Amino acid sequence: MDKKYSWLILSVILLITLLCFFPLRNLKFDFDIEKFFPAKDPDLAFFQNFNERFSSEIDDEYIFIGLSSKRGIFNRPFLEKVDSLTKYINSLDNIINAYSITNLTYFYSQNDAVLQDKIVHISQPELYKSDSIKLFESTEYRKMQVSKDGKSTAISAFNIKGLSTAQKDIIINSINAKIEALAFDKSYFTAKIRVEKTFVSETEKNLKIYLVLSTLIIALTLFFLFRSAKDILVPFACIIISLIWTLALIALFGYPLDIISSLLPPILVIICMSDIIHISIRYKEEVKKGFSKEIALKRTFKDIGPAVFLTSVTIAVGFFSLCNTNIIPVRIFGLFAGIGVMIEYIVTIGFMWAINNLTPVPSTKGFKTIGWEKFLSSCFLLLIKNKYRVFLVTFLFLALSVFFISKIQVNRSLLREIPKNNPILESYKFIENQFAGTRSFEMQLTLPENSTSFYDINVLREIDEIEKYVEDSMKVGFLISPGSFFKSANKVFTGGGNTNYTLPKTQEDLAYCYKYLALSSWGKDMGRYITTDGKYARMSGKLTDLTTKEFDVLSEKFDAFFTKRQKPFHFTYKLTGSSILFDKISLSLVTNMIQGLAMGFILISLIGFFIFRGSVKMGLIMLIPNVVPIVFVAAVMGILGVWLKEDTSVIFSIALGLAVDNTIHFVSKFKLELEKGKSALYAVKRTYLSVGKAMIVTTIILFAGFLTLLFSTFGGTYYIGLLISLCIVFALVADLTITPLLLLFFYKKRKKTVPIETSFPEKK
Repeated sequence: MDKKYSWLILSVILLITLLCFFPLRNLKFDFDIEKFFPAKDPDLAFFQNFNERFSSEIDDEYIFIGLSSKRGIFNRPFLEKVDSLTKYINSLDNIINAYSITNLTYFYSQNDAVLQDKIVHISQPELYKSDSIKLFESTEYRKMQVSKDGKSTAISAFNIKGLSTAQKDIIINSINAKIEALAFDKSYFTAKIRVEKTFVSETEKNLKIYLVLSTLIIALTLFFLFRSAKDILVPFACIIISLIWTLALIALFGYPLDIISSLLPPILVIICMSDIIHISIRYKEEVKKGFSKEIALKRTFKDIGPAVFLTSVTIAVGFFSLCNTNIIPVRIFGLFAGIGVMIEYIVTIGFMWAINNLTPVPSTKGFKTIGWEKFLSSCFLLLIKNKYRVFLVTFLFLALSVFFISKIQVNRSLLREIPKNNPILESYKFIENQFAGTRSFEMQLTLPENSTSFYDINVLREIDEIEKYVEDSMKVGFLISPGSFFKSANKVFTGGGNTNYTLPKTQEDLAYCYKYLALSSWGKDMGRYITTDGKYARMSGKLTDLTTKEFDVLSEKFDAFFTKRQKPFHFTYKLTGSSILFDKISLSLVTNMIQGLAMGFILISLIGFFIFRGSVKMGLIMLIPNVVPIVFVAAVMGILGVWLKEDTSVIFSIALGLAVDNTIHFVSKFKLELEKGKSALYAVKRTYLSVGKAMIVTTIILFAGFLTLLFSTFGGTYYIGLLISLCIVFALVADLTITPLLLLFFYKKRKKTVPIETSFPEKK
């Protein structure tokens, strides 16, 4: 009958696995920056209204290309190349517009007529000197088109929003090919879609590295542990099947793998091995004791099954806690990671029971326990002799950890997110050094109801005051505001000199300029900075790659300037933009992380409470050794200066789920020993010797498995691997020291009693 059920289980697993290949064909890698914005957040809602009001969503779909010439930008071959590239980009599908000094024009007034001319006359080198003077003296053009050292120029372009991966690739590959064909002395190509493509390609590459290295580590560990082909192939079958089911489920719901969810496969591989090791070692031990295959399997799954289930549930709940976040990619990761852990549990239990039931009794020739028992016995005796020192050292480290935890910063930076040694990083650093920067700056100005208008000259002067402060004190570049358009128009009608790049002097002059602007090619652009009813205005620009903390300082500085003005401004302001929303990601995740940890701690206490049928003290015993490694890891995070942000915030939920694994196995075995009538001391000792080996081996595998993430090109993923690996080691040390001592302390009055069950199973 057992064999009949075993074949049925294997058939069902095989059938589901085969069916999974249909949705797996649609599994893709993707990365969309906007998906990381906090969902249902008031600031996101404000930004969406802001985009709709000013049609500003295009500005985040930027393409920026810096081009350098050793002979300077005013030489004909170089200008012809720039013009050729500009025209080529404009000809591409899904490009809205591309601008450079070769296609920009300026307006001037002559004999009461407004005329238009090119800024640079490419085919007339004799005009290059006057063109260069005109360009370098024109504030509105020079800052946006020429680098700080004057040796490079830029092409600015914008692509349509919401492009497919294929459409993005066409634009990127086409521009790269054209730049290479034109053979510029030096080129720097940046774009939002290029960053997204870089993250996708790096994610694919990193995932292959994780899986290859973790597979190699697991294979070597299993070989040295069991020296059996079956004991290597069966675990790998469980791992592969679990991954196929989980990834197929992701594809079935239409989700891609991104920088966060790409961590799922290596994490599931490592967690799956933990359960397999515990089951395999116990089964081998039972067989080595002389029990028949059937009895050994029943004893193994009866003793280990509940503990494996509880550890899987705890780890899954740790992942599910991430579903509380309003960051969609993190929520998806938490959901499918939790489901994946439970899938892994079902596959592992079912597959290993069926396979072992259908195959001959495993050989225990290469399976040794004597050396382990001697080692663990020595560790246990040393622990008992130094129990007070263990508690003292733990307390001192906890106290010291609190200090370093206070050093953790909730922070992020765009350039730190770009993978190390990637060519795009050099391009971004060039923009940082030679142009305005990479961080967007957006501000909405709002007038009260039934008040004046932003078309009022006095209100525009107030905007100009803010503009000068933002440029001088906050170092915002590429700054555009409603005043920019009126200053440009005023310059046209007052002689064209750069000294005339000022606001009109009177309301009548302003009205004249507005009439001209409304009819000119600037009219459409002006509508993106001031609404037709004159109640809302926009100011935009670029900042260098400030961290969240650095921008907060500038924000507070501006707020002080705005609110402490002797005569209040006519309008209110609000900072917005994609950068503001990115900064909020980390803050939002911190709140969710704390909620997740609290949920995890409560669950751990409840597990201890129910394992010992209403024992409050067991809930405490389960909690303490799992709080300690989390605190230590947080301290290491503070020592290393690791920022808490969208990727590193998942560390604690994952770490807590993995840390509790050994505790559950230890406490569950302790309960079984007590039920056999053993004293507390003897029960702890037998537990220590019995599960200690599996705990150490699984920790080694988990540690080595997560260390593979150190090969990631993403800084956040690197620290996830490092810190979780450390947490696993801290958890093992806590479970081999604090847990047994707590059990002895709370159960020291427990005397040896008559065994609940004294019958022994028949042997082979």
